[in-house]
Amino acid sequence: MASPLPSPLVDTLAYFAKYNYPLTDEELWFWQHGTQISKAEIAKSCKLKAVSSLRKQRKLFSEQKWLIAKRVGERLQKILFIEAIFVTGALAMNNCPADDDIDMMIITAPHTLWLTRILTLYSLGSLRRRSGLPHTHPLASNKICDNLYLDLNHLSIPYKLKADSYQLYMAHEILQAKCLFDRGGIHCLFLEFNSWAKSYLPVAYRESLRPLRFSPKSYKLKAINYLLWPLNLLAFVLQFAYMKPKMTSEKVGLGFAFFHPHTKTSQFEKHFRS
Repeated sequence: MASPLPSPLVDTLAYFAKYNYPLTDEELWFWQHGTQISKAEIAKSCKLKAVSSLRKQRKLFSEQKWLIAKRVGERLQKILFIEAIFVTGALAMNNCPADDDIDMMIITAPHTLWLTRILTLYSLGSLRRRSGLPHTHPLASNKICDNLYLDLNHLSIPYKLKADSYQLYMAHEILQAKCLFDRGGIHCLFLEFNSWAKSYLPVAYRESLRPLRFSPKSYKLKAINYLLWPLNLLAFVLQFAYMKPKMTSEKVGLGFAFFHPHTKTSQFEKHFRS
């Protein structure tokens, strides 16, 4: 007879239930909240092998979106200022409804973020979800939502002075992000800069970091980056002036841009909250 589930595991199942995402035994072990209970102990307590029909259906929808995301990643990686590209939100968990858009996080070289954004917008063209268009709108389906930009000097995701539930959500979003392109161990660096997440998801953090490597030699701050600083500042001022009348809860600076328009259902429901 199975023993009762420890409360952290019950909490983990309840968290994913909010997103209609029932877990398998393996996933429960990986995503457990605040504990490091072994696979064997979890197997003794429960058997969670059934995957719901909704998960199967959303996985099929997600497969089509991954094809689009990978093509876009191949296109964007040609922009020399881009250091890494991640898929975030529902697609990162293969949990997309049919009409969902595709959320992306882009990490740039220092002092180039706003120049990179101009090049990214040009490169995406009609593939990008139009500003102000709700993500549930039929025209947003399969469009790219480049809603988070960070440069290498701003890899830490803000989480302090927030509710515990917010920090847990952030930890999930950081660790579920899937890397499409990495110019030099940036994924490893990103996780290390957000090591606070391991206090919430210790197994997921350890296992996500395990296969990754970052060598200081793989990234060198080029002198041209400093020379581009004035141009990046100008690009920021111009874009900020254009966006300001329409801004709601977006948070932007020279080295970061969190775009999460009020047209999204609940702030950062599918990606990083702020």
